Amino acid sequence: MMEAFFLRILVLPFIILALSFHEYAHAWTAYRLGDPTAARLGRLTLNPLAHIDWLGLLMIVLVGFGWAKPVPVNPMYFRNPPAHMAIVAAAGPISNFLFALVGAVFYSVALRANPALLPVIDTFIWLNVILGVFNLIPLPPLDGWRILQGINPSLYENTALEDRLQFVLLGLIILSILLPFFDILGMVIFPISRFIYGLIMGLVI
Repeated sequence: MMEAFFLRILVLPFIILALSFHEYAHAWTAYRLGDPTAARLGRLTLNPLAHIDWLGLLMIVLVGFGWAKPVPVNPMYFRNPPAHMAIVAAAGPISNFLFALVGAVFYSVALRANPALLPVIDTFIWLNVILGVFNLIPLPPLDGWRILQGINPSLYENTALEDRLQFVLLGLIILSILLPFFDILGMVIFPISRFIYGLIMGLVI
């Protein structure tokens, strides 16, 4: 238990960096699609202080699950709200996979130049892959739900279903914390993450 706590403390800078880049990608994409809301609120920046939710960060340290400040998006600025919201949502996970790819390039360089850095770089890659995969789960309020709404616009204004599904995600998270041997989320996330990790590393090594 204490080992997991100290491990989360050690990788916290990587988590903050990954979360900040993820939220910046949402803000930048929304801005490019015509929504200035996040930019006006100072979210169009890579500064972690603009994106970190301190309670969410504390929860990451204590239990391994947390959150950053959601980027405010006003779909009224979009010509096609369901589709454009899906694009904004997809930008977050995609940014993490790109970050992981950059990490893999550094890994390949360190492999020859400074192998002592490999565990640090590998951790950075792995965290970004996991964050990207987790956010692609098609349950609100995760990015995967917005992407699913873009694919199936009939879900876009179904707020009753969205409210119910948020409790499903919360239940799965609590279950994974209290009963780690029955971690349904982990059973989904980790195999997919290992596959994507292998693909990314295979591109540069």
